[in-house]
Amino acid sequence: MLKMNRRTFKSLLSNVALFLVILVAVEYWQSRNMTRGALPDNLRNASLPVLTGGTKSLWNPEKLTVVYVFAPWCGVCRASGSNIDRLPGSFHKAALALSWAQPSELESFVKDTGLKVPVLMGRESEEEALRIGSYPSYLILDTEGRIVKAWSGYTTTPGLWFRSYWTRLWAARG
Repeated sequence: MLKMNRRTFKSLLSNVALFLVILVAVEYWQSRNMTRGALPDNLRNASLPVLTGGTKSLWNPEKLTVVYVFAPWCGVCRASGSNIDRLPGSFHKAALALSWAQPSELESFVKDTGLKVPVLMGRESEEEALRIGSYPSYLILDTEGRIVKAWSGYTTTPGLWFRSYWTRLWAARG
């Protein structure tokens, strides 16, 4: 069994504390300019075109909604594109495509990444309303249509699970 002396334990504790501080700082930095609160009116009451046909609302009044915001030209988006698919069905999931010119770009992205969630085809007005400044970005919306968490940058599948479940637990409190 590994024995730890007091000095080693204090060093470990300070390293863990430093890691947590850095983690919180990065989380803050990634989400500092993004929209929070009620969804902008042009998204709250609108249905967006879906890549496979028809239209769909960005959020669901019955489930916590996780939205993956991507641009088809974004390399990081390609690396993280299918992570949202791994969230369980207890979440409403959608992908919002922005910064694209032709639907064929989106079709290629979906084929290359294996993305299975509905891909809503947004435009500049949605990008501006949500204040998306980088890709990929993620939004978590509650059942009232409020953005309760937003961040940008690469997120691993465990990171997405953690943020989604933590948000769900936090939302259930009150």
